[in-house]
Amino acid sequence: MKKSNLFIATLLVVAAITIAMVSCKKDNQDVLLNNPQSVNAFTPPVVDDMNAYLKGFKQKMKESQNAKDAEYLSLEEAAWHLSSVANYDFANTNVQFTDLLYDTLYYQVNVTNGQIALSDLNAIYASIESDLNAYYKSLNLQDKHFRFIGASISEDGQVIIDMAISYIILDHTWYFDDDYYAALACYEWFESNVYYTWNTYAIEHLKSALNYYEGKYYVMPGENPTERTYYIYNNTVLFNHENNIDTIDSPFYGNSRVFAVRSNSSVVPTLEINNMCYCLDSYLALPFEYLQDHHSSMGMINRPIHWNIYPNSYYNSTEGKYYYCHEVVVKFGYLVATEDGNEY
Repeated sequence: MKKSNLFIATLLVVAAITIAMVSCKKDNQDVLLNNPQSVNAFTPPVVDDMNAYLKGFKQKMKESQNAKDAEYLSLEEAAWHLSSVANYDFANTNVQFTDLLYDTLYYQVNVTNGQIALSDLNAIYASIESDLNAYYKSLNLQDKHFRFIGASISEDGQVIIDMAISYIILDHTWYFDDDYYAALACYEWFESNVYYTWNTYAIEHLKSALNYYEGKYYVMPGENPTERTYYIYNNTVLFNHENNIDTIDSPFYGNSRVFAVRSNSSVVPTLEINNMCYCLDSYLALPFEYLQDHHSSMGMINRPIHWNIYPNSYYNSTEGKYYYCHEVVVKFGYLVATEDGNEY
């Protein structure tokens, strides 16, 4: 098995610059220039202990529910605090990752004269906190972490929470040299916004990718690269989910290297891009690992010729469970070189 350090993806943060084009009379321009306080701008606080500040602000929001006098914040100030407290509670950037997922949550808050009551901000954050927790648990991603949570509040009270979530597609590789090359291959063949039906769409795309990588032109070691080569059939091997186990970690049932799912439901399962990437890397490596333990007795080069994948499913009445799995069938052959030409 090949194992490498994770390729750390670079998060590209794009700064959005809003240019306000204001057409007004010169006297109004003078008012703005001479009275900078009239521009509603919020400057984030500079504190020695940001953790203590945010923890204290969160407690202050909770206590505002019972306060006699209402405290108000500007839209920018409220948004900054929502984002900062959310990152304090949920974010973790000290992690390795290979990819990022982006999503958005929407809320509505009361706005009075361009300001938001602290008690209303507390109510909104309670909803955000609950939704972020539920969203995190719903993600079927490996080593997932909130990288950054942003917030903006419009004048009509719409609250927009933007999320960037980091995760890992592969934490170890079997066929590719490392996760970087595995990710390149993955994105060449699969799409991040597609769900691949396990017994049709997933098999079609995996077969195409598998046979592409090991179906390319080969030259026998030490031979003339212009010679014609061909295969002589040797044997066929079945790789199933029961006999091929990932000793480190697998996204499939039983820690299998071959797709396998045990479910309470008869709903047809699907594979997301991280599952497809794992299958591609694992299925490519299986026949080569087999060859390491089964050397050719003829002194010829035995190679995998063709990958095929068959779906298998059954219902276990004793357990009350449905099982869905792949069976990877690889055909092997001897590579032969010849100087004899032909017209084909």
